[in-house]
Amino acid sequence: MNRRSFIRKLIYLSLILALLVPLSYFSQPATVAVGNQPNAGDNAGGKLARMRAEYGISQANLGEIDPAGETIKLATLGLRGVAANLLWEKANTAKMKEDWEGVQATLDQLAKLEPHFISVWRYQAWNVSYNIAVEFDDYHQRYFWIKEGIKYLRKGSRYNELEPRLIYDVGWFTGHKIGVADEKHQYRELFRIDDDEEFPDHRQRPQNRRDNWLVGQEYFEEAIALVEDRGASIHAMNPFVFFSEPAMCQIDYAIALQEDGVFEEKARVAWTDADDRWTKFGLRDMPTSDHFIIRLAEYEAVQERKAKTIEQLDALSPDLRDKMVAEKRNKLSAEEQAALDTPPASRTEEEHRLVADASMKIFVRHDELANRVDQAHRVQAKDLAAEAARLELLATVIQRDRDVVNYTYWRNRCRMEKSESALEARRLMHQAKADYDETRIDLARQEYEEAFTHWKKTIDEFPYFVDDAIGGETIHQALAGYADVLKQLDQPFPRDFILKDVLFSAMRRNPQALPMEYLRASFEDAPVPPRPPGGPPGPGA
Repeated sequence: MNRRSFIRKLIYLSLILALLVPLSYFSQPATVAVGNQPNAGDNAGGKLARMRAEYGISQANLGEIDPAGETIKLATLGLRGVAANLLWEKANTAKMKEDWEGVQATLDQLAKLEPHFISVWRYQAWNVSYNIAVEFDDYHQRYFWIKEGIKYLRKGSRYNELEPRLIYDVGWFTGHKIGVADEKHQYRELFRIDDDEEFPDHRQRPQNRRDNWLVGQEYFEEAIALVEDRGASIHAMNPFVFFSEPAMCQIDYAIALQEDGVFEEKARVAWTDADDRWTKFGLRDMPTSDHFIIRLAEYEAVQERKAKTIEQLDALSPDLRDKMVAEKRNKLSAEEQAALDTPPASRTEEEHRLVADASMKIFVRHDELANRVDQAHRVQAKDLAAEAARLELLATVIQRDRDVVNYTYWRNRCRMEKSESALEARRLMHQAKADYDETRIDLARQEYEEAFTHWKKTIDEFPYFVDDAIGGETIHQALAGYADVLKQLDQPFPRDFILKDVLFSAMRRNPQALPMEYLRASFEDAPVPPRPPGGPPGPGA
């Protein structure tokens, strides 16, 4: 019995020793020579250590190593996931009890336990800056907790040096949480004078860069550098939104200057920089899910190339497309043909449906036309048809991705806002409102009228301005403010108003945004529509 027990122990010991060989091969840690130690040298380590180094997923590759965090991981005895869930619940409980110090302490523990779990950093930072901050009445305290969320993200980025999403969030919190909140004017001023030693890099910035939008821009550019220079991944983030943020921060900075009453040269420089950045973004090569590499700025050029290609295709057999359309139209039902012949303004709802279906039926595809071209030109026709179809798809893709970032609108606005006429019009409007609030009514009237003269120049140069959301709202605000001034002076709205066409258009499009009864009395013979019964107010109401 003793002999059998001894043999079994020898077998177990042999197996243990045998397992040490692959364990050493796979698990040997890497070492690095320190100082001038004579017997020390670099050692790449075992298979697992070499793989971690190759794929950049070792602790040292990911970011800083926190000894306290590593100790906490060991203390969980393999139950790190369970411990993380418990801490997550503890943080939520502390928040509900308004135990803010407990929230901070728990988040610190959670970060040490799961330093590479990106969702922890992003979710809890949002929780601090957006949810906890609003629990306080004093905007100084709200600003403090907004900063705490930003600091938490920056701390997470030190443990995850190749994670652009954390740096992106720092830029977003710094720009939008400070610059868009109801208390944005107070927050932006606190940000300018902030000398918190723990606030990332803020004390080293010159005063002219201490603007939340410009600092947010720096962080967005830092996140982009991680992607471009170090091959980091943005994962599921939309690349058009991701790469547009530095330019959007510059645009928001320029808008904020105007809201602060800063115009003329400083505003012009800000908008010029915004225009340059937006143009550069439009020229960036961007991959799409359709396997195209596109540039948002090239939509018009693609449309021009498409039109020329179709023109060349049609020139191979000049009357063929019209002939094919006529053939297809003859095959439509009598109701569909009658609907096509009815003027659009006179069509019923059913006729509009019939026209939509009929238009698809009589549409001639480029490949259909190419197959009917004379045999001598058919190969060329098929090549042109394929190119036209490719350009049509490319234009569709570019337009779709333009819409993601509202590319055309911001391009046009940057060009408009930096013009001298627009800058002067906004300055005069801002001053007119201030004078009206201070009961300097006559001066306010003069400034409004000068502003409208400059708006007329702006609209003549950039006609799209009056139709877009911001332009329409701006004109509404100016018209409503001017009408209030004239009512204070007990004077009618001038019938020779310089923007009379714009006024009537605004009255038709959004009557709730303007003092309609007063304007109707001033233009009794004008085609001013009645106020619609009920319904939500339009922009600017």
